[in-house]
Order: sequence, then C-alpha cells, then structure tokens
Amino acid sequence: MTLRRHRALVAAGLGVFALVLAAAPAVASSSVAPIIVRRVDTTALPRVTVDVETGSAVLTAGNVVLTEDGRRVPVSSVQSLTSAQIPRDTVLVVDTASSMNGAKMFATQVALKQLITAKPAADQMAIVAFGSTARTVQSFTSDQSTLDAAVNRLAVGGNAVLNDGVVLGANLLAAQSGVLPQLVIVADGNDAGSTATSTVAAASVLSSNALTYAIGLQFTPGVDLSEAAAFASTGGGRLFPAVNAVSTPDAVRSLAADLAGQYRITYQSSVVNGHSGDLVISAPGLSGRAQVVPGGVAIGKATSPSVVHLQQAPGLLRGKTGLLVVAILVLAAAGLLTYAGALLVTREGSALSTALSQFGEKSDGDDGGGLIQTQFVRRAVDATGRLANERGILEVVESKLEQADLALRPAEAIFVYLIGAVLLTAAALFVSGPMLALIALVLLIISPPAVLNFLAAHRLRKFTSQLPDTLQLLASSLRAGFSFLQGVEAVAEEVDDPMGAELRRVIVEARLGRPVEEALNECAERMKSEDFDWAVMAVNIQREVGGNLADLLQTVSVTMIERERLRRDVKALTAEGRMSGIVLGFLPPGLGVVFYVTNPGYISVLFHNLGGEIALGIAVAAMLIGFFWMKKIVDIKV
Repeated sequence: MTLRRHRALVAAGLGVFALVLAAAPAVASSSVAPIIVRRVDTTALPRVTVDVETGSAVLTAGNVVLTEDGRRVPVSSVQSLTSAQIPRDTVLVVDTASSMNGAKMFATQVALKQLITAKPAADQMAIVAFGSTARTVQSFTSDQSTLDAAVNRLAVGGNAVLNDGVVLGANLLAAQSGVLPQLVIVADGNDAGSTATSTVAAASVLSSNALTYAIGLQFTPGVDLSEAAAFASTGGGRLFPAVNAVSTPDAVRSLAADLAGQYRITYQSSVVNGHSGDLVISAPGLSGRAQVVPGGVAIGKATSPSVVHLQQAPGLLRGKTGLLVVAILVLAAAGLLTYAGALLVTREGSALSTALSQFGEKSDGDDGGGLIQTQFVRRAVDATGRLANERGILEVVESKLEQADLALRPAEAIFVYLIGAVLLTAAALFVSGPMLALIALVLLIISPPAVLNFLAAHRLRKFTSQLPDTLQLLASSLRAGFSFLQGVEAVAEEVDDPMGAELRRVIVEARLGRPVEEALNECAERMKSEDFDWAVMAVNIQREVGGNLADLLQTVSVTMIERERLRRDVKALTAEGRMSGIVLGFLPPGLGVVFYVTNPGYISVLFHNLGGEIALGIAVAAMLIGFFWMKKIVDIKV
C-alpha cells in the first residue's frame, strides 16, 4: 500500500508542477526590455511630450520609432533629461536599524554620497531614515554639502520600520508639484514592526507616481529583501543587490546609470480632442506603450491605464429590457426553489392521506399537495416524469429521496431541478457572459445531487449506528413474551428516527396486509443497508427453520457491534491517507489562487495562451487522478 500511496502522491503533485511550470513562460518569454513611460503631456496638441526611462540604454532621434494607433509618426526630438536640465525630485529612504551597525552603515554612507555627487545640479533630494521610527533627516535641497552632512548624521538603532519609511518618503514626493518624482530605498531586510502595512506603503508609492528603485544590502546570507523588491516593482523600477561593502558602489553606479537614462521625446500627434490614442515606443531591444489623452498631463501609472472589458449581454437584452428579463428569470428561479423548500414542511394531505394518517402512512397516489397545481405546469411535470421513467432516472431519484426522507415526488423534484438550472444559468449568461454561465451550469448540475447524496448517506450512517441497539431491544421484547410483530411495534416507539420511522412504516404495511417479511425486505432495499439486510435475512431464515429468535437477534447484534468497531479501527488507520488526499486535492487550486492574487500577470498565461490552457488541463487531470487514486487506496470495505 505504501508504494501505491507514493505513486498517488506523485500523480497529485504533477498538478502543482504543471501549474507552476506552465506559468513560467510568462516570465521567460519576454526578450525585450521595457521602456518605462513616466509622463505624457498633451496640453499643447498636436505637440506631445513623453518622458521615459530606458535603464542604461541610449535613445536618439535616429533609433526611436513611434507608432500611434498603428500608424508610424515622425519623432521631433529626443533629449536627455539631465542635459536638458529638467528637474527631478528624489527621496532617499535609508535603513538605520540596529542591523546596519558597523561596515554596513559606513558602506551605505559612502554609496549615498556617491549618488548625491552624480545627481544633476537642477535635481533636489531629501533623506528619510527608518529605524525605531521613520523621520525626515533632510528636506528637499539641491545643495550637495547639505545632503552630505545629512548623510553623516545618520544614526543606527531600533527595528527596521520599512513600511513607515516608504510611506513618509512617498508623502514627501506627493507634496511636490511640477517635477518628476523618484524614490530610492536602501534596505537591509524586510519590515519589522511598522504601523503601516505593506499594502498601505505600496498604495503610497502608487499615489506619489514615483519611479522607485531599491538597493538591497545582502551582506549576510539569507537576508530577505522581498518587500523592498516589491516596492521597486510597484514603482516601475528594480532592485540592485549589494552582497558586501566592495560591491555596494557598483550597485549605486548601476542605479545612477538608470536614473541618468531618462529622456524626453516630442512628436506631432494625430489624435484630436475627444479621442485618445495608443502610443507604442520602440528602440533596439526596447519597447513601451502609453495612452495619449488630449488636454492633460498623465504621470506614473496613469500613462497606461488598465483597460477593463465589460461583458455585454446580447443586443436585445441590454439596457432596461435586459435588466427586466434578468429580474424575471431570477425571481422565477427563486420562487420555484422557495416553493420547493416550503413544500418539505407544509404539504397538504388528501382524504386518503387523512384516512391513513392513523397508521403513520401517506398515499403515494394522492394528487393533492402537488408542487404546482396549474394545468400547464402539471402537464410539464408529468412529461418530465415520463421521460425520466423511460431512461430509468425516476426510480433512482425516488430511491434517493426516500433514503434522504425528503417529502418530494421524484417527477416534481426533477422538474424543479431542471427549470432552476436553466433559469439561473440564463441569468448568469445575461449578467456576466458565457464563462460565468458555464461555471453556474456546472455547479447547478452537481450541487443538488451532491446534497441529496449527502443527506441520504448521513441518514444511512445514523440508521446503521442504531441497528445494534434496536436488535438488542427487539431480543429483550421477545424474551418478555411479545410476538415478533408486537416486538417490532414496541421498539419502533422507543428508538429515534430514522430507525423508528422505518419500523413504523413496516408496521403500517403489515397492518394493511403485507407480509412482515416483505415489508422488512423492502425497508432493507430502500435504505441500502447491508447490515440491516443481513439481520432481515437471519430473521427470515429463523422463521422458516425455527429456533430461538431472541438468541439469534442477540448474536446478530454482537456481530454488528464488532463490525462497527472494525470500521472505526479502519477509519482511524486510514486517517492519514484521507487527510493527504484532501490536502493534495486542494493544494494545486490553492496555489493557483495564491499566484493569481500575488502576481496575476505571472499566471494569466494559463488562461490566455494555448500552451497554458493545455498545461492547465493536464494539471487538472493529474490532480483528479491523484485524488481519486488516493481515495481508492483508503476506501477499505468492511
């Protein structure tokens, strides 16, 4: 069994492997570096000014290609922001926690002074330190000596409140106007005790429109810099790692090259007021895009807003008419389901049902108390019943309804099930499109039978657990001098449902003239209980060949108790395998949800790429095979 379980673990694990592997092309497939569009100014149409960042790549008017709405447009000029003396404001957010003591702080101070020296004369800088608290060490200034003195004043101590430092730096930039904002984070690890959460800090970075970079000090192996890297990614920049004091200046030089690699592109646009355009910027090994919206200045993420595609209903169902149709469909489905639920507790009996009520039984042929009494719906229910009966479905549904003890006629249950599925699926189609409609259809097809099977199985387990005590009570009644039928009637009054209800039904059928053996056999077949079937078989054999029925029932009761003990032992021994199956069954979709929440672009290839869709199908198939394989291993019949 160990080998089989290991194989099952491998099969289910393939689902996780395929899910992660299929998403990898989303990262590896891109061989073109991005051009970060920082600002788009359309206030002087048709002249448009676009500020971009290219890293260390050099842009010239000769190697830049602009395409607006699919048409190539000529480039008027390309200028470096540094040579054109276009001002930028930069905030240095520096880690001064106790972990920065010694060589780390000295290397950081040297690196910061190097970065200050490299800045253009027109640029301003401010310095924020975060240790036990986040504080402004130096407000915005362009004076190099003042900034160097502020760097020398950095004091070490406390925990690294990274989030608070990022929020403070982003707020300083948000208060500035008319300049391009930049944020540089120097971090020695993740946050350790900030008041602000990482979500709030990331939102501050976005609202400041700052191009964000991070220098990660990895002097100690295993230092986690994921939060600093995440802030840099949010702000459109990247992380520059420094593994020791020697490599720190190299990281700063790489950062300075990226900061210097910013250009202003101007061109004559063809967009007109009231219409926006899609601008694609290309250069050797580089590509970027932005939206050109007339009459404004877009900065940061606003230069390329996300496009939201809304699902549209069919033309005739849009607007007020569509809302009315959807409302009618939803109300009709809700009314049917509510009526079906109310029918379970309020069902009006006919004259025959009333006459038989003293025997604890209702007439199956009574037409009173039907689900819906209109002639049209009654014919529809009858037609549904005939079709289901021809295909053998009606008998199965009737058996399940009886096992679950639900007071619904099988034809009515099938009719409500089909109509509810059709109406709710149609409503989902009109509201959210075919994908949600397909999901709703699958759930509506699976859920009612699953609930019915669950109720039937729960009632059967309770029935089986009552059987040993019932047999012992019946044996005691026979020893006290009761006849078999009297004993069954006495026990039916003592035990709880479902055993009591089934035995009372046996008594009613016996009083109406049915042989008690047939009534007991029918009960065993109706409940699908093997244990009760064997008990009935023992009773029938004893009634034919003779013997002490009380001793026989006592022996059968002891046997049932031992079988139940064995079932519980098997359940305890297979608990680990069942838990493994549950964990491995939910692990692939759980990881998929985590990837979708944390990095939607990484996993979106699974849903928008043919190879990803094939890999997703393989992953789901492998997951289901592993899950059902393990279920088969731990499903031991007793």
